[in-house]
Amino acid sequence: MIPDLERDYRPLYIRVQEALIELLDNQVYKPDDQLPSEPELAQKLGVSRATLREALRSLEERGIIIRKHGIGTFVSSPVSLIESGLEMLESIDSLARKKGFECLTQDLVIEQEQAGADIAAKLEIDEEDSVVVVRRTKVVDGEPMAYMHDVVPEKVATLEEIRKGFKGSVLDFLVQKGELLVAYAWANIRPVGADDFLAHKLAVRVGSPLLLLEEEPTRLSVTLPTGPISQSSIWRMTSTILSRLWLIS
Repeated sequence: MIPDLERDYRPLYIRVQEALIELLDNQVYKPDDQLPSEPELAQKLGVSRATLREALRSLEERGIIIRKHGIGTFVSSPVSLIESGLEMLESIDSLARKKGFECLTQDLVIEQEQAGADIAAKLEIDEEDSVVVVRRTKVVDGEPMAYMHDVVPEKVATLEEIRKGFKGSVLDFLVQKGELLVAYAWANIRPVGADDFLAHKLAVRVGSPLLLLEEEPTRLSVTLPTGPISQSSIWRMTSTILSRLWLIS
């Protein structure tokens, strides 16, 4: 039961959030523990299920809890960003598998385009050169997690090769291609709001907070005389199962 309800004039769902956080701080529920069902937890806190649901949604957006579709709500693990891959080049699919989650690719589009000035400058190719563009939505345990846009010079991989060998991750495809030794990639990260297109792809409201990871062109081993092999942009949800893992496609 939440104390001092009558003397606290803040919105009830905020007080419910604080009560839940206090339970976590006191280790009533520890990292990776499953929380009681909504009816049970609402009764324990003395609030309606609607109020509890609003509080849980806010805690999920902050990465404090995790909702697994069809399973339940869990306390987040204290994942270290460094441990999870700031220094590693690893795909979302690979990270999801390591964590035991199902990772699906939806709305997949693979097509050939002309590079244009912006992409040509990033990939160090001519504007008239052909590139292969891979667009898709990543869904983890039934929840949209990220929308991705990758560009690969045709001299690195052809449209036919990518369509035939793509299994969800451009990075994994390039590594498994054999002759490519991926060395590093940098990404600029900034908060953005979902526009109409992204809101539709990620099943959120227009204006919902997202993180945009604009990856600097991925390169091969610095010992090889080869230019960039891909460039990626990732619009990532801030409230998903892998929200605190480094996302590179």
